[in-house]
Amino acid sequence: MESIEQNSYSYYDLHEKIALVSLLKTEMKKHSISKKFSGNIGCAHNDVQLEKKQINMNNNNNNNLSIQPIDESNTLLHFYIFNASRERNIHLSMNSNDKRLLIFYNISHGLYKNGVRNVFLVSLYHLNTRAPKTSDRQTLVLDEEKRLFIRLFKQDDTYRQTMRPFRILSGSLHYFRIFSDSWSERIENMKAAGLNTVETFIPWNVHEREVGKYDFDDLIKFLKLVHKHEMFTIIRPSAYIAAEWEFGGLPSWLLYDGEMVVRSSYGGFMEPLEKYYAALLPILAKYQYNRRNGGSIIAFQIEQEYGSYGADKAYLESLRSMYVKHGLDEIHFTADAPSVLAQGTLDDVWATVNFQREVTQRVEKLLAFRADKHIMVTEYWTGGFDQWGKKHRTGEKGTYSSDELESDVEEMLLTSQYEISVNFYMFCGGTNYGFTSGANHFQFKHFTPTVTSYDYDAPISESGDLNKKYYAIRNVIGKFYEQNPSLIIYNHERTALDTFELKDMKEKKKGSYGKIRITDFRNFDQVIADKSLGTKYESTEGPLCMEDLKKSGITQGYIVYVNDEIESKSQTNEKHTLSVPEIADSAIVLSNGERVFRSNHTTYKIETEIPADTKTLTILVENLGRIYYGVGLDYSRKGILNNVMLDNTIELKKWSMILLDFSKGTSGVKEWNTFVSSEDSTTSRLSHGPKLFRATFTIEAGQSIEDTFLSLGSSWGKGVAFINGFNIGRYWNIGPQQTLFVPKQLLKKGLNYICLFELNQYGQEIELIDKPLVDEE
Repeated sequence: MESIEQNSYSYYDLHEKIALVSLLKTEMKKHSISKKFSGNIGCAHNDVQLEKKQINMNNNNNNNLSIQPIDESNTLLHFYIFNASRERNIHLSMNSNDKRLLIFYNISHGLYKNGVRNVFLVSLYHLNTRAPKTSDRQTLVLDEEKRLFIRLFKQDDTYRQTMRPFRILSGSLHYFRIFSDSWSERIENMKAAGLNTVETFIPWNVHEREVGKYDFDDLIKFLKLVHKHEMFTIIRPSAYIAAEWEFGGLPSWLLYDGEMVVRSSYGGFMEPLEKYYAALLPILAKYQYNRRNGGSIIAFQIEQEYGSYGADKAYLESLRSMYVKHGLDEIHFTADAPSVLAQGTLDDVWATVNFQREVTQRVEKLLAFRADKHIMVTEYWTGGFDQWGKKHRTGEKGTYSSDELESDVEEMLLTSQYEISVNFYMFCGGTNYGFTSGANHFQFKHFTPTVTSYDYDAPISESGDLNKKYYAIRNVIGKFYEQNPSLIIYNHERTALDTFELKDMKEKKKGSYGKIRITDFRNFDQVIADKSLGTKYESTEGPLCMEDLKKSGITQGYIVYVNDEIESKSQTNEKHTLSVPEIADSAIVLSNGERVFRSNHTTYKIETEIPADTKTLTILVENLGRIYYGVGLDYSRKGILNNVMLDNTIELKKWSMILLDFSKGTSGVKEWNTFVSSEDSTTSRLSHGPKLFRATFTIEAGQSIEDTFLSLGSSWGKGVAFINGFNIGRYWNIGPQQTLFVPKQLLKKGLNYICLFELNQYGQEIELIDKPLVDEE
């Protein structure tokens, strides 16, 4: 037997020394190990070393066990043994190709049969002779043979470390799309599927809603929780994240600068970004894995899919320089489509790819670009997202079934000739609460807004259920670990983890609270006059867009323009023509409070007639979400974007403008009108314009509070819904989404309030049901 390089390792529990001898002898014969060898057996409990002896053994027929004092000079190899639960035997295995000795709990038998036992997730130490030599502080290390290594740190007085081969098995969980009370459950289920890493974006517009006012409390809470669950973290803090999120994560107040060029070296963009990073990056530095305080972050993305957008290498260099300046010394990477890698990365940055299907072909495009680095799929898309008015894309009838996913993951992890790390995007679905969903706008195509649900047909659904794709991935990872037990590596300090078993993997219980009648409403003039719902501005130089109203804060929702000068400017007793050549996104025109025109989000302008007796002209413009991907990021301003002309000759300049953003929810509304039910209300009262409606329901003391779904049915049109004052997102009867997710954290025992700000048509009732509904065709 060849001599193997010695390393220093921690020691594990050993309870059955005599039984061990027989096992070692059996395994020696199985692996044709015939020479005499010796090794250290360490006994430990809760990381406190109790005993340290040496064992010498020959492969003969006697069961003699010689225990002697340690003589390091006489030791040919070390082996380390643990028995965390005493439920099965300890096995020894020798991999002669890698020259590594593995002693591990019998992982291959019944793995994942009844859930994952965390004893399987204990780091299985081996002797490294092939690890790259490096003095960097980075946890992840790439060699020149497409391999990935991880530097594991022992958090004690000696701060020992060891280098081991590693494979990233990660899943995307967006903390900003899921209530914090549910994070722990999601992470536990990710870990139980065999993942070792959690990936997330950091949206700038969540943490700096007002210029210079930062709030990172949720982010810090999330990072601490991932570490508590002994997972690693991949962080994508780029100013731009895409992610089907409003403005790709950029704060809309950037657009107050009329010359703004985002995602570039333009000073008007870089200056606020530098200030934001000066607040954010030191926090992230603190939670890196290589810090002695025991963080979880092992990698940082520099930019997101920049190769599909620009080629400003100076911009990418500036981002990396800021990372270095603020102490982000874990590995840096970029992620792009395989066809545009050269534009999106830097020479000495880890280039990774995003894709779905055709695994080998996409991976080989990455290798053609950079052949010597480990393959990382930063986004392997597990499903897809929906857009308003388009076909439902997800689920077993959608574009990517669980069988197809399982086959592709097998290709990545089991049958590929390449070693591939992967992040499943998304692993946990979420919700675009409020006005946070973004929109696509590709060249030569219409602006297309994203729906409220970000279920994504992910392995873990928007509401936390484990679906077929969860079990598909879990099944493949189970086989992967059976073949590669030494790659079971987690972020922990103890020598053995607590046993963790998944309980019955049934769908989470959902609440069905029945049909609920509308009881109250407010007319549109009451809504725009309510200071708790919006903010009023004035202009005598023409209408202003949203971004010009609030130069230092986020602007979302609706903007309402009111003009009272038509009567004094009119030169005719006939109907007037109203022309607005540029709006974003859709509009409703009211004359004296009555609706006379409605545009959709693909029209981009207003051309209509208004009555001759118009005294008050009101134009409501809806912001359906700023572009997150495609052309026109720099031109994502919302509202009226050009002059308003009356009868083609008269420019209307004097406007009152109300930013109706519902930033404080609806709990501040104190006075309501009684809603009188009418069977024909959806038709005869349609012209009355937008309204705010309210319904109430009671959860009795004996009832349980569960997640539920708000169903509006076909009688309601388009608007936004609130549960106990909280904005749960947009609804729209064009589908495909037909229900809104209501997390149980928003509900309470006793009286609960549901409010709907409806733009077009309305019904008599709504319903809370126990499952989501979508248009399947």
